[in-house]
Amino acid sequence: MKKIKKVVDERQELELYKIEHVCFWIVFWLLLGSIIVQSMFLNAPFSQWGFEWSIFMISCGGVMVGCYKKGQWDFYSKPTTKNYLIYSLVGAGAFAIIYAITMYLNHPYLKDNLLALASLTALIFGLLFALIFVALFVSGTLVKKRQQKLENQFSDDDPQ
Repeated sequence: MKKIKKVVDERQELELYKIEHVCFWIVFWLLLGSIIVQSMFLNAPFSQWGFEWSIFMISCGGVMVGCYKKGQWDFYSKPTTKNYLIYSLVGAGAFAIIYAITMYLNHPYLKDNLLALASLTALIFGLLFALIFVALFVSGTLVKKRQQKLENQFSDDDPQ
């Protein structure tokens, strides 16, 4: 089998990786938005958006496994309790707002009973906050352990 020769140097390769990185995240967030719109606002059945959801979950799993294997967490933060709290608040808050809007638009009972809507939204927020926080805590702990293992594996303090 003939190997295809690269025609880019290291700098150009790094630039291409940056372009791919940005494009991946654009597609990732647009796919999430598409799933939310179809499932919550358009009331489309799962059979209509399930394939997109499968692709989204495969990309989520791939990013998580890849980051764990390389001992990486994020470009802009480290795995700390403060960051778990912030990310959990933002994620649960964003979804709770979307959920509240969807419930308000799709259920006449909740349009007339805002207290029930607020209670349901608060419950969803609390459950999601706990779920996201636990997921971040577990993944952050695993990444920290992996970073430590990689540090020990590649340290310059090799016995001679």
